[in-house]
Amino acid sequence: MLILYKIPTFVNILLLIIFIYMKKLLLMSSAMMLLAFTAMAQKTVTGVVSDDSGIPLPGASVVEQGTSNGVSTDFDGNYSIEVTEGAVLEISFIGYQTMESTVGSSDAISVSLEADNELDEIVLTALGLEKKKDDDLSSTTKVEIEQ
Repeated sequence: MLILYKIPTFVNILLLIIFIYMKKLLLMSSAMMLLAFTAMAQKTVTGVVSDDSGIPLPGASVVEQGTSNGVSTDFDGNYSIEVTEGAVLEISFIGYQTMESTVGSSDAISVSLEADNELDEIVLTALGLEKKKDDDLSSTTKVEIEQ
């Protein structure tokens, strides 16, 4: 009789298999919950980028510092970006000073950029352009006026 108790029965083997799979299931579910909590740490930050007079800046860059995560503002200067709390956003636009803003508990960060350097004058040149009489489809006539 003592020998029969030491021989594994079908039920004992089945219980061992169930125990092993339950252990794997518990580990998998723990890993999934950890990933879910990590994903929940991401938040969507929205805002408007404008100049110092309140005019929206379309095409301004909003980039999470130290990453390649970034967006551009739309026609009305609006943006929306997924970042973690505590991340630093770099907001820049051509001709304006770059501004940095730290993401806190607020979901909205609107910024006003100051002009970096203003142009005093613009010089346009037509270097390399040459107009020949024979190249265009217009005609020229010389008119002499008798007095």
